Amino acid sequence: MLDAVGLKALFQPWLGKEAYALTTLALVSVWQFVGIPMMLIYAAMISIPNEVIEAAEMDGITGWSQFWKVKLPLILPAIGIISVLTFVGNFNAFDLIYVSQGALAGPNFATDILGTFMFRTFFGFQLQLGDPNMGATIASVMFLIILIGVSGYLFVVHRRLRRYQF
Repeated sequence: MLDAVGLKALFQPWLGKEAYALTTLALVSVWQFVGIPMMLIYAAMISIPNEVIEAAEMDGITGWSQFWKVKLPLILPAIGIISVLTFVGNFNAFDLIYVSQGALAGPNFATDILGTFMFRTFFGFQLQLGDPNMGATIASVMFLIILIGVSGYLFVVHRRLRRYQF
């Protein structure tokens, strides 16, 4: 089918090559979860009052400068929430990798992430015995990474909000 449209060079085992497997699954994940962030950004864009846009136009701000100077600062809170949800959601990519590549996470562990590593360690796989203590340790490290990332974001946002309070 790709040969019919002149893209025969793209015909290759994308999930079977170590160099492309993780990138391919990342693109599948982006395609799978791009809808809700776009809806949230769209909702933030249409919630900008017309008076603000009209005032910017009266001041001579139009086009891209209107987007960068007026609209983007007003939708930054939505983009921040989307960023936090995406950051946390990236740690839940276990299902996509497990379904497409199995517990061994693809060719030569090329698509291995903390979730699949924790699954293999906790429950064991094939002849490997599971170690619940090590699996719980990996889960705790995942929790700490998420906690540090989200706390850092909230600290920065809270500092900026305090700066603008009177």
